[in-house]
Amino acid sequence: MKHLNLQNNFKYKEYWRKSGLKKHFGQIFIDLVRERRPYNFLEIGVFTGVTARNVCELLSIINNGKFYYLGIDLFEDFQEAINNEAIPEFLINKQNFSNPFKSLVYNFLLREKLNSLESVSKFLKKFKNNIELKKGNSLDILNKIDLKIFDMIFVDGGHSYETVKFELGVILKNINDNCLVVCDDYLYAEAVGVKKAIDESVREDSCNIKVVANRFACLSKK
Repeated sequence: MKHLNLQNNFKYKEYWRKSGLKKHFGQIFIDLVRERRPYNFLEIGVFTGVTARNVCELLSIINNGKFYYLGIDLFEDFQEAINNEAIPEFLINKQNFSNPFKSLVYNFLLREKLNSLESVSKFLKKFKNNIELKKGNSLDILNKIDLKIFDMIFVDGGHSYETVKFELGVILKNINDNCLVVCDDYLYAEAVGVKKAIDESVREDSCNIKVVANRFACLSKK
């Protein structure tokens, strides 16, 4: 009963880091994860690791500590993507926090780049035996991993049409029939290529699509 209560009452936390998912949408997303109850989880676009930390915390509860999380990201080497992708202003402006105290702590005291592989690894060290972080471009990495093992995939990396179309082209052709693919920012006004790429991929691979909260596009083969 206690175990079930921990699952049902699990709340998304922003921690003290920048996150692509703020509390409202973060909770909606984590509820999708809880409903799906995945054992193996892939995230494309780890950013500072907040979503990863929440997913790992929940999966640890659901699976009694036995789960696998794989995260793919450019991490601190995001400069190569600036011309082609929608990059958070937070990164471009050298970790420009709205909170001056947070800026003081991370930029001057700790001198820590929150989107670096080192920082994210430290943030997720509680689950070091369950996770794997791959630094690099998803366009190079996706074809080299076994996508059939994943029960759930979160696509939130590059936001150009070309990147999303490539990622979904690889993912939808190689996942198992029970895998749920969740794409973030489906209706993001500043990256219209995301919706176009998702819609085309759904038609081409004959997938089902369900849009949640006007943000998440959930794709499945069943």
